[in-house]
Amino acid sequence: MEVLQHLRGPTPTTMREVSALSQLSLDEDVPSIQGANFPILLQSNTDTNFSDITAFKSAFARSAEDARVYSHLNTLLEQGQEYAIMLYTWRSISRALPFIRSSDQPNRIKIYEKTKEILEPHCLKLKQFMFFQDAAIRRFVEEVKRLAHKDQKNFFVNQAYLVTLGKMIKMFALLDEMKNMKASMKNDYSNYKRAAQFLQVNDPDSHDVSIFLAKQKIIRDTLKESLIAIDGYEDLLIEIIHNSAQMYENKVYILPEEKHTHVIVIAFSLYLLDSGRIVDGKQVGVCLNKIAKRLNIGKLDRILKECEVVNLFGDMSVEPFSYIRQTASYDPSKWPECNSAKISGQGVILTHMARFQEEYTSLTSDLAWHTNTTSIRLNERSVKENQELYDLALRGLQYLSGWSVQVLDTFSWKLAHCASGFTNHECPKDAENYEKATRYNYNSEERFAMIEIISMIKSVQTQLLRLEACYSEAIGRSVYRELQAIVVGQLSAPLLKAQKKKERIMLARLILAIQATCADQISDTMDLDMMMHTSGSSGGGGTTGSKSWGKAASSKLSNPSNNNNHNNSMTTGSNSTMAAVAASLANNNDSPTGSISTSSIFDSNKRRVGPSSSQLYLVRTMLELMVEQVSSSKQMIRKELDTATLSAIDTFLKHSFYWPYLLNFSETLIKCCDLSQLWYREFFLEMTNGACIQFPIEMSLPWIFTDHILESEHPGYMEYLFYMLDLYNDAADCALNRFRRRFLYEEIEAEANLVFDQLVYKLSDKIFRHYKRYASSILLDKRFRAEAQRTASWREPYPPPNRYTAALLQQRNIQLLGRSIDINRLICQRMTTAIYKSIEVAISRFHSSDITGIIELEAAIECNRLCHRMLSEQLELDDFDALLREADNLVTSRLGKITVHVFWELTYDLVKNYCYNDATNRFVPTNFTLTEVLEREKPPTVEAQYVWGSRSLNTCFETIFKLYRGFVGAPHFSAICRLLGYRGLFVVTAEVMKVAQSLLNQTLRDYVCRLVLLMPKSLTLPSDKAESDAVFSALYTQLQQIYKYTDLRTNVFQNFREFGNILICCLQLEKNLSIEDSCDLRHAGPFIGQMPRQFFPPIPSHEEGLKGKSINELRREREIQYKELQKKQESMNIVLVVSRIGTEDQLSLAKENEILTKERLCSGLTLFEFVLNKIKSFLHEEDSDGNTWNRLSNIAKRNSICNGTTTHYNNNDILGLESYTHFHRLWSAIQLVFCTPFGQNEYTIEEMFGEGLNWAGCAIILLLGQQRQFEALDFGSLILRLQRIDKKDATPMGISLERMAARLSRFSVLNRQIFSTLNVYLHPVDRLDESSVRVRQFPIPTWSKS
Repeated sequence: MEVLQHLRGPTPTTMREVSALSQLSLDEDVPSIQGANFPILLQSNTDTNFSDITAFKSAFARSAEDARVYSHLNTLLEQGQEYAIMLYTWRSISRALPFIRSSDQPNRIKIYEKTKEILEPHCLKLKQFMFFQDAAIRRFVEEVKRLAHKDQKNFFVNQAYLVTLGKMIKMFALLDEMKNMKASMKNDYSNYKRAAQFLQVNDPDSHDVSIFLAKQKIIRDTLKESLIAIDGYEDLLIEIIHNSAQMYENKVYILPEEKHTHVIVIAFSLYLLDSGRIVDGKQVGVCLNKIAKRLNIGKLDRILKECEVVNLFGDMSVEPFSYIRQTASYDPSKWPECNSAKISGQGVILTHMARFQEEYTSLTSDLAWHTNTTSIRLNERSVKENQELYDLALRGLQYLSGWSVQVLDTFSWKLAHCASGFTNHECPKDAENYEKATRYNYNSEERFAMIEIISMIKSVQTQLLRLEACYSEAIGRSVYRELQAIVVGQLSAPLLKAQKKKERIMLARLILAIQATCADQISDTMDLDMMMHTSGSSGGGGTTGSKSWGKAASSKLSNPSNNNNHNNSMTTGSNSTMAAVAASLANNNDSPTGSISTSSIFDSNKRRVGPSSSQLYLVRTMLELMVEQVSSSKQMIRKELDTATLSAIDTFLKHSFYWPYLLNFSETLIKCCDLSQLWYREFFLEMTNGACIQFPIEMSLPWIFTDHILESEHPGYMEYLFYMLDLYNDAADCALNRFRRRFLYEEIEAEANLVFDQLVYKLSDKIFRHYKRYASSILLDKRFRAEAQRTASWREPYPPPNRYTAALLQQRNIQLLGRSIDINRLICQRMTTAIYKSIEVAISRFHSSDITGIIELEAAIECNRLCHRMLSEQLELDDFDALLREADNLVTSRLGKITVHVFWELTYDLVKNYCYNDATNRFVPTNFTLTEVLEREKPPTVEAQYVWGSRSLNTCFETIFKLYRGFVGAPHFSAICRLLGYRGLFVVTAEVMKVAQSLLNQTLRDYVCRLVLLMPKSLTLPSDKAESDAVFSALYTQLQQIYKYTDLRTNVFQNFREFGNILICCLQLEKNLSIEDSCDLRHAGPFIGQMPRQFFPPIPSHEEGLKGKSINELRREREIQYKELQKKQESMNIVLVVSRIGTEDQLSLAKENEILTKERLCSGLTLFEFVLNKIKSFLHEEDSDGNTWNRLSNIAKRNSICNGTTTHYNNNDILGLESYTHFHRLWSAIQLVFCTPFGQNEYTIEEMFGEGLNWAGCAIILLLGQQRQFEALDFGSLILRLQRIDKKDATPMGISLERMAARLSRFSVLNRQIFSTLNVYLHPVDRLDESSVRVRQFPIPTWSKS
């Protein structure tokens, strides 16, 4: 109890979960683009096969006997269908069994025993099949003999019975054709018989079965011989032919197989009818040419031409006219249509498309209207509305039947007319027959037509089944109303007249029998004994015999005195329906049609039940008997009926024919839409003689149509994709419920699995290619597109709008073979994989290129990001940044692939092989490379969709990105900053600093030490009166060893260039990173409260500017405007908004995001300052001998000690004019060297090393605190000043002094720019102390005696 009491009180968690469930949407608002699915299918079949005929025994004479005959024929038809299924699905069994190689084989007895054991159950079925066909022929012949009796010149056979006899004829034709086509069945029985004979098993019927299986056309020949022996059988066959022809022409059928049944019945009946033969020189039997007028050969010729090929079973078809060609009296001139070369309407499906599309449009519009009306209906439907739904359901079934018939006719016609090298040049000579019939037998337009019709069938089926309950109710009510209207209403007036005249007793009997069978309200006092007496009288002929009736009932009905003396009158009494009908009749005399208004009768008793199959059969039979044209009696009943009644009966007979189909609406709908035969290929598998176990999917029509939609990418047909898969559902349903063959279902399932995998693969590929092309087209430069289209006649239009988003990507419950498949999820997985692969391809292509490929990489990533964003509108893809991190290897490592490659290219290619030009702010490749060529990976070979979407777009973007190759500038460094971010830039900068440290303290320091040793011990300049040429000559002479140092112009300059390029790269990264951060901050300003202060014009002080307002009023208005503006700005501030409506956790996250947004490097931190400080620390590092860049004199002293010499320094050289131990003096000498003009055919320093040399020297000088000394004591500056004064153009030492002055001037300007740039980024705290520069202590000068 405590537990129960505890459970009664809902916890807060439970309430939240329940609330969440209430918000869950179960109805998916997605387009329905798949065939109807049946998770649970309930079908009510009202066909009792006359098991309830005893309930209507009193209604009609011999009804039970006729029903038993009818029921027996239906049973035979069902058994024949089972045997047809057995024959069609027969697969060779003996082919899988071991063969007996010789009579001496030791295990042959065991093999024979196993062979007999395996084949015996199947061979027993063949024996039963032989017995069945013999029994069926006998039963059919007996029925023909009974109906064709010569005593009845004019006999009556109702339409249903004629249709049943026609079905029997079709069954014999079907079984005979299928037995003739199946050779594997005969081989299996031969092996079984051989094994049984070896084992001495006695089977008395074995020989008969062998003869039956071996003899061709045995069923049709036996049937024909049996019918010839019957006198007058031709009349019945002619009646059957006329009935089938009339139903075919008037389209009195619903199911597609019924149309083919009529055609087969016509052709096979003509074959059976022709029994002409020559006996003793005389013509004996029936000749078709003699009875041509009775047959109406012209009409039959046209019918057989229209339906040239008929589908028997699956892929087995037959030409009905072939039966007529086999007749003895065949005359080609009598059949001009069938013998003409004109193509049948079956083979030209395109001619029917306009009519089908018009029918589909009108039907779907009506269905949509009724669907919308039903969804908002609150009250019950009226009689008129029920009738509209009834008519709509019937029209839908008829349209579906016509479309399905056309699909099956085209399929059968194509199977009978396979493609060849003449009709299709792509058809190979060694192709399979089935491949010729399917894969190469449909052109593109025919495939589209078949796809459209199949989609029309499946979509209409879905719409009809959606409101199947409403249609079934409306059908039931309409059928009930129409039946009671004819039985109780329309026949009341003829009954009243027949009761008054004795000669119309037969009409009264029929009407009373009809009313007793189907009338819903019969008078309570009606004397049923009369009806019992009538039915029990002898001599009744029933529906298929003579029309004699019981005389006891006649006397009661014809005696007016008996009717007047009793209260059971058919026209009087308050409880009598007939009285109400009479009253209605009296009140509706003015009806233009003479019909009776029954609304007053049935409004109070609206039922939704239709008649049973027995009731409908009896009513239709009796009404047909009433209106028949031929009668065995002296007068026809038809003459006793007025025109209005005859018209009403004819209308009822036309309408009631469809009632069995409409009352079983769902079952009929499924049969009308069953296209399972498009998959089956048992006949063509049989033709391969075991060489092919099953055909590949390329020959399967469902996949052919599916693949055609995918390959054509036609936007109008893309939504039809999943309708093609419903063909596998039809085939599987047929294999399970109709054929009941497990192996067929397993083959269908295997193919469906393979097809679905291929479909998802190709569909995902198409979707990704479409969106990738779309994203690339959006990102493609518009001016480039316009210019290319104008000049190069190039056309790359935007991808055509495809209906991926509107239909396919939203599907989450595709039904295939009983499984619900989430297409959205499967495509989502493949899209995620495709985008990931596309990112990987972009990174791999970047790895195979130099640093200039960073532009293409960024564009490729942005293209994939845009593609991901468009796909994410319909698919739940993984986060793009997560995919990018995974592809960049940032998930498992702190170093991404992009970061590593950027570092690699910067360090080993850009700084080594590029020259920087400050005028263009670009790096360009050097003309003379001093390092080894960097080997890179080959670019991956992938499909175009993983690059830019198509080959044309790949060419376009390749042309665009060529403009960014051959140099490295601001676009490249901006892309590096955007792609790497803070983390990547820190990693790259840190690693580059390691390279710079190694370069400074190892390679460059070694070279500098060597150059210091090559410097003169002291530098002496000419007197101050010396001119520029003398000064240059003196310097050139004293620096001769520097000029002649072989590694100076190669390795030394190369290493300085590398160091200078490192500094320039870091500076460019700093500039572009600041720009990116500033843009981000500017864009984020409104959301973090950093809006620029709005400008308000000052308040005027004079009265003219006040415009009639006081200063206080203007100030108040200004304050109001400011507050309103402030409110608008506050509404955009995320922190303020979250603080008002958010939670504490959300507020803390918002504050953290605001801090992370504001704290950017451009807000006060500089990357380049960090680089300069690191380099400064590197310059003060000591080597193993204690040397630093500031103490180069130690190198000279150590060298003097090693050489045993003594170096004397001039203590009076306060400014270091004669000293060479400072780096700025060494760099001055180096700069003088590369400022010296070169020859005409030699590379200049700018071409070989660029301005990286200057950046390296100036940076070291500045960081060592020697900028002012360098500017004051630079050799080049001295020469430049002197040359500008004396304007000499001498050529001392063969060097043009004017050219050298020009170069010195250019490099002097460059040095000043570099110093100014570096001083901007170097913080004042990190610069050399000014006091230490101004105050220096020197020793007391010593003067010489001279």
